[in-house]
Amino acid sequence: MRVLFLGGIFSDSDKNNIVQKSKGGMQHAADTLQKNYIQGFSQSPSVDSLTVINLPFIGAYPRRYSDIFYQPAAKRETLDRVTIMNVSFFNLTIVKNLHKVVRAVKAILLQMKADKGKPQVLVCYSMHLPFLLACYVVKSLRSDTHFCVIVPDLPEYMAVRRGLAKFAYNMLSRISYFIVNRADSISAITKDMLGEFDDGIKKVVIEGIADKRYIALTDAVERKKYFLYTGTLDRRYGIRNLVDSYVASGVSDYELFICGDGDDRKYVEQIAAVQSGVRYFGQLDRESVLKLQRNAALLVNPRDNDSVYTKYSFPSKIIEYMSSGVPVLMYTLDGIPEEYYDFCYLVPPGSDGLKMKLLELSKLADSEFVSKGALAKQFIVENKMPDMQVAKLLDAIKGKCHV
Repeated sequence: MRVLFLGGIFSDSDKNNIVQKSKGGMQHAADTLQKNYIQGFSQSPSVDSLTVINLPFIGAYPRRYSDIFYQPAAKRETLDRVTIMNVSFFNLTIVKNLHKVVRAVKAILLQMKADKGKPQVLVCYSMHLPFLLACYVVKSLRSDTHFCVIVPDLPEYMAVRRGLAKFAYNMLSRISYFIVNRADSISAITKDMLGEFDDGIKKVVIEGIADKRYIALTDAVERKKYFLYTGTLDRRYGIRNLVDSYVASGVSDYELFICGDGDDRKYVEQIAAVQSGVRYFGQLDRESVLKLQRNAALLVNPRDNDSVYTKYSFPSKIIEYMSSGVPVLMYTLDGIPEEYYDFCYLVPPGSDGLKMKLLELSKLADSEFVSKGALAKQFIVENKMPDMQVAKLLDAIKGKCHV
């Protein structure tokens, strides 16, 4: 089969340029997941060719990006069996989304024209409405195309909105659901998420995909004396709970390192200023983050299960953390498959659960941390690599079930 992947990655030729022109946070997690899907497709013997139609997820001009027009450094790139077609678009707020629809449709149809008569699979990354609209137009024109949607997030849980903005976004979300319900197949990260879409669609659960670049090459024999959190500093993700629990635990043998950015950054900075055991590093580059992860004694995901959206979410950092060979401490979450829990430390129930667990783990021998982390990495390598996970989606496309 021939696969056309409509997404928004930071290509090799443009990544540095995009970083320099972006204002505020960038969608690194989305970039990583897309590239892992792309790698999985490219490794499959059932995929004859793979072309990525790429309109990168960048912020809109003028508030979040310095250019009003996105112009890629290279229109075409190749990586092993993958052809990447980088598409330019007008980047002005609101207008950009309409222009992306037009540009995506044109680019997809141009690629399809070159391979008439071959089975075509059109994969749309995320419920990003401009991408969905483009795929819907293409599907209407080319009904024999297999239309597949990868759903990493449901739109109603992607951001907190109020008033008129909430009303407008709800209307746009309805359009997104309408289009996805007309897809031929869906890949989502939790079973509960799949339940939000119509029956009759081929469905598969792929909670996450490991990135081989983040797999620790060797197992550490010694850990440095710090616990680590890397990611969004947002109260709903538990960062305040982590900081408060660490301080209340009285742990003195291990420091708490934090890096990232978000709404609760000021709170983290305030605590770090008065608590010698809490150290805040700001938002670091990827290599620095990975180095911190691999040298840590423990990696913490403080997101709890109190919000309804946890049914529709698998924290991408879980696989990233486990890939480092460092043990993970986390809550039991509705969106995480049971198989993961044998390879992690779990926070017990109760308001003091995180505090008590941090204190308990601080008394473990270093060898126990090393052993737990090595088993977690082995689990990821043997079960969650791109070729293994994407094979589930390809099976669904061909009629097999992985729900």
